[in-house]
Amino acid sequence: MTKPRSWSKFKVEKLSYSNALKRAFLLLKEQDKFPEDAQYLMEELSGFNYTQLQLHRNEVVPNDIMRKFHDGIVKLGMDVPVQYILGYAYFLNRNFTVNENVLIPRQDTEEMVQKIIDDHSAKNESICDIGTGSGIIAISLGIAFPNDDILATDISAEALKVAKLNADNYQANNVYFQQSDLFKTIKPQQFDVIVSNPPYIAEDEKKDMDPSVIKYEPDLALYGRDNGLEFYENIVKVVDNYLSDDGTLYMEFGFKQKNAINQIFCDNLPNYVVEFHKDMSGNYRYLKAKKEM
Repeated sequence: MTKPRSWSKFKVEKLSYSNALKRAFLLLKEQDKFPEDAQYLMEELSGFNYTQLQLHRNEVVPNDIMRKFHDGIVKLGMDVPVQYILGYAYFLNRNFTVNENVLIPRQDTEEMVQKIIDDHSAKNESICDIGTGSGIIAISLGIAFPNDDILATDISAEALKVAKLNADNYQANNVYFQQSDLFKTIKPQQFDVIVSNPPYIAEDEKKDMDPSVIKYEPDLALYGRDNGLEFYENIVKVVDNYLSDDGTLYMEFGFKQKNAINQIFCDNLPNYVVEFHKDMSGNYRYLKAKKEM
């Protein structure tokens, strides 16, 4: 196996944007990593988009950016996700703080949140986000509907610290946070909307996952027992106590879980009408459930 190229000279050598990226690409390819992450890292650190980088490709990278780029490439070689390296990720075109205590936002979740926004009634609604993580769902809804009251919960105190920071950054003062294992510490009340993106990956699916996810994203937010169905079973058993008569439940799930989750609803909430929605790739990825009126 060829020894990866050294990055030691990066700390003293002046490089153009073009040469810095070429060297990063070579190093990451030799380590069987994704060269595209180096491009994304440089764009974010420099503030240039792809076209602007081409226009500035022969300019020398400023020292402070070069240091951060060097350190970032070393971490990419260790499978650290680029979002954790930067300390933020994008969700619905907004920038949210992320770290190893919360999941990195995915586009599938964006599609579910956009559906909730599109479905929102003309009146103010009360919303509960179960397993909020970095707070992206609750805060996005709080920004879209500043007169709604939104409760966001998570079992992880460390995740809630990140979520509160994101809420402060966007002055989402209508979003409230509470530590809770699902509904266990939520006082009895009725919500118009309940939404959750619970852990849904089965333990035996680890072998198919990207090393960066396995090594760095929090297990607490990834894996569920019973082939990843544990949290759906637990939520469905009690959600009727917290949902108003005309309320709506939204949940994201894995692309192979539609039939099993449909059966969970049939067994526990036979009076609910469940719609399954596909993502942009054509896979069923989230559901909308309401009581049959």
